[in-house]
Amino acid sequence: MAMVEAVQFVVLGAVRIRIGGSAGPAGPPQQQATLAALLLRSGHAASLGELVRAVWGEDPPDSAVASLRTYVWRLRQRLETGPVPRLLVSAGDGYRLTVPPSAVDANRAEERADAAARAHRQGRHEECSGILDEAVALWQGVPLAGVPGPFAEHERHRLAELRLNLLEERFAHDLLLSRHAQAIPGLTAFTREYPLRERPYGFLMRALYASGRQADALAAFSWARQVLAAELGVDPGPELRALHERILANDPGLMAPEPAPAALSPTHPIPPPPSRPAQLPPDTADFTGRIGTVDELCEALTAGDRATLTVAAISGMGGIGKSTLALRVAHRVKGRFPDGQLYADLRGTGPDPADPGGVLGCFLSALGVPDAKLPDGLEDRSRLLRTVLDGRRVLLLLDDARDVAQIRPLLPGTADCAVVITSRARLAGLPTSVDVGLHAFSTEEALALLGRVIGALRASQEHSAAVELVTSCARLPLAVRIVAARLATRPGWTVAFLAGRLADERRYLTELRAGDLAVAAAFEVGYRQLPAEEAAVFRRLAPVARPGIGLGAAAAALQLPEDEAETLLESLVDAALLESPRPGRYRYHALVQAFAQQLPEAVAARIRDEGDGRDARGAPGLPVAHRLLNYLLGAAGSAFQQMVPGDPVHNTLSPGDPRAPRFTDLAAARAWVTDEFDGAVHALQFAVRDPAAVPPALLDTAADLLVAFSPFGRDIPYLRLAAAARAVAEAAGARGCDRAAGRAGFVCGNAALQVTQLAEARRHNQLAAEACRRAGDTVILRQTFNDLGVIAQFERRYDDAAHCFDQALSLARELGHRSGELATLLNAAMTRLCSGRADEAVHACDEALASLREVADQHGAAHALRVRGLALHALERYPDALASFQECLELCEAGHMPGQAAQARYSRADTLRALGRFEPALREAERALAHFRRTAGTDRDRGNALLVLARVSLGIGRRDEALAQAREALTVFSGIRLPDAAEAAALIAELAAVDRTA
Repeated sequence: MAMVEAVQFVVLGAVRIRIGGSAGPAGPPQQQATLAALLLRSGHAASLGELVRAVWGEDPPDSAVASLRTYVWRLRQRLETGPVPRLLVSAGDGYRLTVPPSAVDANRAEERADAAARAHRQGRHEECSGILDEAVALWQGVPLAGVPGPFAEHERHRLAELRLNLLEERFAHDLLLSRHAQAIPGLTAFTREYPLRERPYGFLMRALYASGRQADALAAFSWARQVLAAELGVDPGPELRALHERILANDPGLMAPEPAPAALSPTHPIPPPPSRPAQLPPDTADFTGRIGTVDELCEALTAGDRATLTVAAISGMGGIGKSTLALRVAHRVKGRFPDGQLYADLRGTGPDPADPGGVLGCFLSALGVPDAKLPDGLEDRSRLLRTVLDGRRVLLLLDDARDVAQIRPLLPGTADCAVVITSRARLAGLPTSVDVGLHAFSTEEALALLGRVIGALRASQEHSAAVELVTSCARLPLAVRIVAARLATRPGWTVAFLAGRLADERRYLTELRAGDLAVAAAFEVGYRQLPAEEAAVFRRLAPVARPGIGLGAAAAALQLPEDEAETLLESLVDAALLESPRPGRYRYHALVQAFAQQLPEAVAARIRDEGDGRDARGAPGLPVAHRLLNYLLGAAGSAFQQMVPGDPVHNTLSPGDPRAPRFTDLAAARAWVTDEFDGAVHALQFAVRDPAAVPPALLDTAADLLVAFSPFGRDIPYLRLAAAARAVAEAAGARGCDRAAGRAGFVCGNAALQVTQLAEARRHNQLAAEACRRAGDTVILRQTFNDLGVIAQFERRYDDAAHCFDQALSLARELGHRSGELATLLNAAMTRLCSGRADEAVHACDEALASLREVADQHGAAHALRVRGLALHALERYPDALASFQECLELCEAGHMPGQAAQARYSRADTLRALGRFEPALREAERALAHFRRTAGTDRDRGNALLVLARVSLGIGRRDEALAQAREALTVFSGIRLPDAAEAAALIAELAAVDRTA
């Protein structure tokens, strides 16, 4: 404490800081205003909004918050030198000065005034006079001299008035102690400096009369009368007039010692409850975004011709900005409620929610009802509130409500009033006029808040890092405010540095803390209120429910009936710990999910869950992740059957959870795959995150799920499936599970083949083939041979391709896999075509087409028609080739196969070019290229389309365009290491030769 007391602050004059006996300035004027606003709050914290209004008033500049943080940083530098501990600390979004009252001269003056009042009450008048002298001596000039801002102006008047009162009390005690002659000079000067204060004229008249100067005493009265008449148009008051009459009459009582003045008033009297309350907490200075929502709420609260009470409800998860929005709206509309504003923090999310009866008592007292007349019962108080508010226009802000039962007694009964309520859950059953559910900021709103706190220039200089930072915060307003506050108080940190710290998942929530603001704390109050069963669901679903989860999947994962699971999940939605974007679908906000996964209970539950597989009620069963994958596999297997009917792979998949949906048409199957894919990929990766601990049965389930999704490459981001497949393959390899390793490896290879990463595709398929042989998994082995054949064909190793296709055909026939056999036959036909046996390719396609049409395989038939067209083109049967391509194109468009349609277009364009029909050829080639430019993973097709387009451009005399297109094709083929690059190089050489000849 001695070190703290070494720091002293002067505000009764020019603002100065004295450390260890050495006084110095407190910085520029607005920095002094900031310091004054913190010093004169008796140790209480000041929010950013309060400080902004203290320094700049109601119209602060955009840079106000950033400037404030700079002033605070400078003050810290000034105050925290040497042995002095931290005095200026963060508190919420604002600050607090932790100094004893005696460190501020204004506080010492008020303490001396209180001491004088005590001495006076006890009759120690000599001592009281001395104390008053000490208090007055503390003033060194005009208080807060030169300090700008409304707070400083208000305090300047208050402290000046305190000094005048102290001086008057000192004069009163001079007369009480018969120091008449000594008092005359000071009283003369005082009445000349403050001519409108009547009481000192009376002191001067008594002192003059007691000193034998009756004429001067009467002259003092005449002067007082002239001044008051001239300045205020009034006569002296009755006390001064009575004293004048007594002096005229030579009243001998005036020579007696001055009677003791009435007891000195306390320095800080407690005012009576106002009848016009103004209880709103201060608005937030850096309020950002929510423009449409603010307007909607303000319009509802100020609408004319209201027949019923207007109630505006704002709901949303912790940290979403409900209270901040409510305060902004309340301050915007308070002018429409001239009879006052009432505010209550109902503490609904805490362990000790506010009692409605107690809140009513506070409201009624604020509205002028004496404590003695406050009824005891809740109903009586509620009726009295409605009575008192009847005919009055009062705005009520009820913050952080728990439920409707807590709110209902607090509602007025008149349409002239209005109520704003915030709560985490939507308050069903409450008669609301407007009900707003808040969601996270947009990226633009989050960036705007960041810029308002740290300064727009600093945010714009690191725009990309700022976007990364607010995205890491999931655009939650509280989280954005916290990281902004951390940056504002750390000028040496870059935005990118803090964004990097947030990227570490182990420290994620720890980084989202500043002072007494913490994201985790905002969620914890809600979590602590959950019943045990809901808390278990909240924890156990969190690791696997990313980015969302359906009701059926959640019920299966929790091993609960759907109706019971729905009740628990909806309760979590009501507690604002889950979101429900649409019926039957649930998701965690990213930060809530991180909170759930880092709870100590969640860690323990996860260990138990994976050890003995207990469900939300503690019943034994499979682990959560395994139950979820089983459910997904049940549905994915049914979807697989719709996508590739008759494929024997379906018969080798684990049956999965029988409660999973089953599909009767392809459209429903595709819709389910699209909806559940992201969650399935996350669940797969979570399930195998620790390869050494994954049971073989779980690996088989995971591998089967990968295979079941694999035919949907056109509907899903296939490379994400491949990432999950790599994780499963690595875990299976580590555990020696050949079946799972082979199946996951096949998916990895197939994905690499889709994007023409041939070396990687070959490696994965070779490893998968070896694992499948060891496991006896001939169904997947057949597919790896087929893919190895396609890879060899792309690399123009036609003998190797034919060998692989022969093995695939042999296995397909052995398995009775007719559709697989037909697909491989078409691949083999393409090999024949590429190796110069186009007539054999035509025959093979004709044979396959008949069977493909029989089974209504549109994809296979379209592929067969295109290969047939290519073979006919090679045989220079151009009209027949065009007919085949046209039929292929019609089939693709009817079956919504845009990728195959684009392949048919560039193939058809090449045939049109060969027939000399360059204009339609140009249109077809350009349409095909446009598709492949906007579609990821189609580099080989893009290169082929460019080559065709280059040849068409050359044919119509556009040599420069043809050269540019050929060069681009060369770049594409070289990038994916295809031998097709030689064709592009040859065309470039041909074009160069033409140029030289020209």
